Amino acid sequence: MLAVPEEIKKIFWQDNISEETRRKWKLRFFDSDIQMIYPEETLFPSEELFPAEQEPSYIIENSQMQTESIKITEGLCESDDLKFGECNAAQFEVTVADVQQDLTGLEFMVTLEVDGYEMAMGIYTVDSFVRQADRRLKKITAYDRMRKFSTDVSVWYQVLTFPLTLKEFRYSLCEHIGVKQIDTDLPLDDMPVSKTIDPEQLSGLDVLQAICEINGCFGHIDKTGRLRYQFLGCAGLYPSETLFPDDDLFPGDLLDDENTEQILFYKQSDTSYEDYIVTSIDRLQIRQEEGDVGVLYGKGSNTYVIEGNFLAYGKSSEELEEIAAAAFENIAGRSYRPCKIVNPGLPWIEVGDGLVCYTSDDVIETYCLKRTMTGIQGMMDTFEASGSIEYEENFGIQSQIIQLEGKSAVIKKSIEQISVDMRNLKENMETQFKQTAEAIALEAKRAGEAEAALGVRADQIALSVKNLNDYTDAQIKLLSDSITMKVSKGDVSSQLSIESGGIDIKGDRFSWTATNSSLTADGTLTVNQGLFKGSIDVGNGQFTVDSSGKVIAKSIEVGTSSSRAVLYGSTVLATNFSCNSSFNVDCYANMADIGGNTISCGTLRANHIYGSIDDFSDRRLKQNIHSVDAETAIRIIKQLKPVSYSMKRYDRDGIGFIAQDVQKICLKQGIDLPLYGRRGKYLTIPYINYIPLLVAAVQGQQRELDQLKRLVGKEVRDV
Repeated sequence: MLAVPEEIKKIFWQDNISEETRRKWKLRFFDSDIQMIYPEETLFPSEELFPAEQEPSYIIENSQMQTESIKITEGLCESDDLKFGECNAAQFEVTVADVQQDLTGLEFMVTLEVDGYEMAMGIYTVDSFVRQADRRLKKITAYDRMRKFSTDVSVWYQVLTFPLTLKEFRYSLCEHIGVKQIDTDLPLDDMPVSKTIDPEQLSGLDVLQAICEINGCFGHIDKTGRLRYQFLGCAGLYPSETLFPDDDLFPGDLLDDENTEQILFYKQSDTSYEDYIVTSIDRLQIRQEEGDVGVLYGKGSNTYVIEGNFLAYGKSSEELEEIAAAAFENIAGRSYRPCKIVNPGLPWIEVGDGLVCYTSDDVIETYCLKRTMTGIQGMMDTFEASGSIEYEENFGIQSQIIQLEGKSAVIKKSIEQISVDMRNLKENMETQFKQTAEAIALEAKRAGEAEAALGVRADQIALSVKNLNDYTDAQIKLLSDSITMKVSKGDVSSQLSIESGGIDIKGDRFSWTATNSSLTADGTLTVNQGLFKGSIDVGNGQFTVDSSGKVIAKSIEVGTSSSRAVLYGSTVLATNFSCNSSFNVDCYANMADIGGNTISCGTLRANHIYGSIDDFSDRRLKQNIHSVDAETAIRIIKQLKPVSYSMKRYDRDGIGFIAQDVQKICLKQGIDLPLYGRRGKYLTIPYINYIPLLVAAVQGQQRELDQLKRLVGKEVRDV
């Protein structure tokens, strides 16, 4: 809770009808990140409320803000039940008039002044700056610095020197992200952190959530733009648990907390609350995955589960007990009333603060878990808290991160099956056994190297062995009437099937040696004595030799994937010409022609292509048809960076765009248009898609020119 003087608080409780109570909002924009606000802790007095040695590049005041258009949304916990570890970004929205400068991407500080007293309301970065139907107006949507954590930090994690303490770990993370912390000692700051994951991608937000979760707190960006670790105070109502009217019914521990606000005036029509209190958590379980017992702390039945937190991987039972004890102190004993309270704006209240609201027949003791502030002069606050009577099991925040270190043994028993899963995470070894009424399955794995599996059913036995290094795989399947054996290496495989009526052999290479015949692996057939009778049919009539010796070939493929074949001739004619991957036209003489009704290739390269290139564009073949608005098109075109280049793969110069630049523009602007693509591991540019974009932009500019012509013509006529 902000340390606002009581006389200022009284002003906000009054009706806004005088100059003394008039709210004065101000947005100060800066060309670089805001360093700090002074004074640091209290945010006052007003004459010192600005970044050190930084001058704003642009200022927006009340006069430019559309009436009551400000909206600030904050969430400490946005889940239906308490989910410790959440780190949610706050959102700021306002509609402004007559701002010509593009504010997208700029960081700004929001302040609120009343009766000469100015307080900071947060630091945000403009995410979107969108023109409204009234062309004078633009809507600003911005988020606080929590958004900075939503970036890949896998490189940072991989180069850390392990082990280190949790405090060193979190300070290193914040330094890498570029967000300062409020200096706070967390319960598990001295806990050693080892390298327990090997991620290709790792979100900084996931790491921060893991830190907060095992400490029993939440992450929040305060009004100065610093990361604050927010803990919930203890609560409870006495003496009644049912909360029915009672002469002795009064708030308990929460009211004694300095960060608790008493609400005496509220909007009754919009305020609602449940008849029950969320039962406080009285038991904590920490485990690696569902089915793993892990450790249990506390003797109650309302259990909170921390599952899959990578900071707890590889810990011994004793270490997990210490972690659970520390977290339990900040998780247990938090009971509150689910509610929605609407009242005049109280800007000094922050998410995580306690609230006590006195109604005509009840007392609402709760937390500010979600908060929405709206309006300028008519400021209103909506405080929300949700939750079930009994806590619904939480499976943690980090359940999708791959474990690397430690060991686990999970035994699961149910009426349907018995399973055993044993893992040595450090050695990347795992064995699994599963038994049901229908089957028995056994698997053994050495990650990245080999796998073996055995399955037994009443009607079959299956065995497989894989070597993942050289992509080999052997399989045997036994049925009551057949035996099948198969050996594969990559895309190459051989198969032997034995049945009572015959033997079937399939393979890319097949050979035999007999007295009068042989077949080599390269497909050479030698027959000392033999006679071919009848006709030869290959490909269901594609290639035939009749009994008279006449050969008919409906299509001829030249070349293979491993060698290049050259077809000599001045002209190749075909009704339909196609290739699977690429086709190059080389001119060995003066000219080479390809003639055909249809040429179809994955890639076609030629020095010159004459004629026209078209594509199907019939409305009957399309769906989800939407107009490309001129504003979006112009915004994109203004940010495009044309470049010249030389391709590395082949000697060719060109001009165009860099796909990563276009991708960045689309992601930053929230634009979902096919302006870039991906082929394999490389990004591509569909340049033909830019034609409609240019048309939309030209049309938009033409409309503006026409409008300007009309305005100029009118002024001339008036003169």
